[in-house]
Amino acid sequence: MHVRIHSLDAHFCSSRDCQDYTTDQANCSLKIGALTLKICLHLMERISVFRGSACVWYNSSDHARETGMRAVPSPRPVWSSLAAMTALLVGVLLGTRIGSGPMCGIHTVRADDIALSMIDEADCGWVVQLFNWSEIEPLPGEYFWEYPDAVVRACQYYGLNLVVRVDQPPDWALSPSVDGLPFDANAYASFVSQVAQRYQGRVRAYIIWNEPNLAQEWGGQPPDAENYVQLLRRGYSAVKQTDPAALVVSAGLAPTNRVDKSALDDRIYLQAMYDAGAKEGFDVLGAHPYGFAYPPDDPRHAHQGRNFARLLDLREIMLSNGDVHKPVWATEVGWTTSAADEQQSWLKVSKEQQASYLVGAFERAKHDCPWLELVVVWNLSAGLQPDDEKWGYSIVDDEYNPHPAYVALAQMPKRRIPRVGVPALAEEREVQILSPDVIIRLGDVDTFHPHWARIYGGHAPCRRWRGDFYLDEPGEDSWQLTMEIMQVEEQGNLVTINGQPLDPVAIPLRGKLDFASSWSIAFLRIPSDLLQPGRNTIEIAASPRLPLYQHPRAQFESLQFRNLRLLRLR
Repeated sequence: MHVRIHSLDAHFCSSRDCQDYTTDQANCSLKIGALTLKICLHLMERISVFRGSACVWYNSSDHARETGMRAVPSPRPVWSSLAAMTALLVGVLLGTRIGSGPMCGIHTVRADDIALSMIDEADCGWVVQLFNWSEIEPLPGEYFWEYPDAVVRACQYYGLNLVVRVDQPPDWALSPSVDGLPFDANAYASFVSQVAQRYQGRVRAYIIWNEPNLAQEWGGQPPDAENYVQLLRRGYSAVKQTDPAALVVSAGLAPTNRVDKSALDDRIYLQAMYDAGAKEGFDVLGAHPYGFAYPPDDPRHAHQGRNFARLLDLREIMLSNGDVHKPVWATEVGWTTSAADEQQSWLKVSKEQQASYLVGAFERAKHDCPWLELVVVWNLSAGLQPDDEKWGYSIVDDEYNPHPAYVALAQMPKRRIPRVGVPALAEEREVQILSPDVIIRLGDVDTFHPHWARIYGGHAPCRRWRGDFYLDEPGEDSWQLTMEIMQVEEQGNLVTINGQPLDPVAIPLRGKLDFASSWSIAFLRIPSDLLQPGRNTIEIAASPRLPLYQHPRAQFESLQFRNLRLLRLR
């Protein structure tokens, strides 16, 4: 029997401002450890521990896949020996985590399979990814879940803890008022609720907005901590009502010394947040302690406080407001190796310094910041333009080749959370590739009708869609692809998996012209030798209708599909 591997769902208390480890705490840890030992010994008699399975589809560019595609390894044992299991149990018995210092995470710009597999290979257990509100809900109540579904499923497959940042409002939600919130707070809370409901139990934490102490992140309006706290508390309620176990993280504030309409000093802003009642609106304080051009051991208050040690100022404000027991997550930390413009040239460090400084930040946090639970490196991404300020912070190049910083982080000793196995089915019988409420439309025209989705990618012609799914072990059985289709009347709508055709080669015709455009189900058989353990790629290509057969009013060039599933056949 396979076992899916997940991180512990418990939230770790970080009240290490008081360093005493009491006798009661020790006794409690020993009792928990003893019980855990019994459970683990019982499981060891019956199960083998392997990686879990999941399926995922990615909306990443063909360039990234063609230039940076990496093979996904076959499922491998997580604990391959009794000695490894014993080491884990010793950590649990002592009530401690394996390793010390903060946990390691990486912030992706647009996560895809390559990026997430590299994070997994680097042994960084956490991922932060933006779920762009304007992309997912471009019109009120019209949701497009393809990309976030992909990220969530992929993180499950790789065993990564996902932290979702929720911001970037759509145009329809912006407010023209110069007073109050620069966007519709009710619409934002509704969106957060939709996200939390869809991914209940699969997202570890939600970050409510990003750097609201900058006008450019606050709808162009002057920063307003009181209004942000209103948003934070609404976001907190939206998450907790749907997924109480998920953590809510306050927005990381931009480290700035400015006090004007364009930016507000993050320390002043944080105190204003507490004054406005923020204490009850988050579980974890988010922070962005960038190092600027200085090493992580730069003294506190040096260089006008523009260094990693600025984090200590934020912690001091927490303590002065009685927030002793909450942890801090540094959700963005980084040094840039390139300047987006001349004004930022002073920030540049070498690639070797970037590597050294990032590892040094973890080391300093280990000694000086026991309340800092998580440090997230900004960023791992490919395909950005050199004039994009995010480009210089990436720890890989445009083809996902590692920079020295990635190598150093992969080799760095890390604090790990003991993981527990959750029993899964003995074999996979069904794999969901595309959800029933996610519709992909391909074709040469972008005419929008109520029964048609908007053209995929937003621009016609669009004739190709590609997705990924994952299998632990396909076995020797054949599989069947089922898909709901609409208005398929062309001979050349092809489906391939791993570059090979299915049976039949093309999507079967419906055999009727239906102006009501109703949904029907198509079945295609997949030979067992076509599938492989790990990552598999599916591609659907639409065939354009010849102009001779195009009706001037009723056009059937488009193909749309939803609810793609693999079913194991006997």
